Amino acid sequence: MRLVSFFLLATAAIAFADDKPISKYTSTAQKSAVKFHREKSDQGEFEGIYRGFAGYDLEFVGGDERSWINIRFAKTEIDLRESTMNLGAGIGFFPHKANDTVEWRGVERNGKFIPYAVIYRIVGVDENGKRGKTRLVVIKLDKEHTRIIGHADEPNAEAEAERIADSAGSSD
Repeated sequence: MRLVSFFLLATAAIAFADDKPISKYTSTAQKSAVKFHREKSDQGEFEGIYRGFAGYDLEFVGGDERSWINIRFAKTEIDLRESTMNLGAGIGFFPHKANDTVEWRGVERNGKFIPYAVIYRIVGVDENGKRGKTRLVVIKLDKEHTRIIGHADEPNAEAEAERIADSAGSSD
């Protein structure tokens, strides 16, 4: 019996170790939102909810030239505003989500995509609204313990962000 249990565990460990990281993409364009609300104010405040994978959803929030992504899992919202604003240091006064693309890193298991990280681009915006330097933000998906685990700058920001994400995924 021990030998059979050992064999099954070893086989499962090898199967998971062979999982190749893949990327899937979603959009935070307003037309892709499940729910979207914009305040009638001069700060341009908005909030959009977007479907993700495996029980994770995105909450794209912004106002006053700043925007960021929060993560929702089940009934828990993980507020990443402060962490995102801290990442903005060195790229401009106001970190702002740079485009509509969101990359989900994960593995395919038994026909299901299991994400372990989200990557998206922020841009620094100065007090005059001029866009500056960009940076990729890497978020480790860990249910209610989801958090920003790093960022990547040019050159080679995409490869570096995926490396950061994949190192977080391999620790599961």
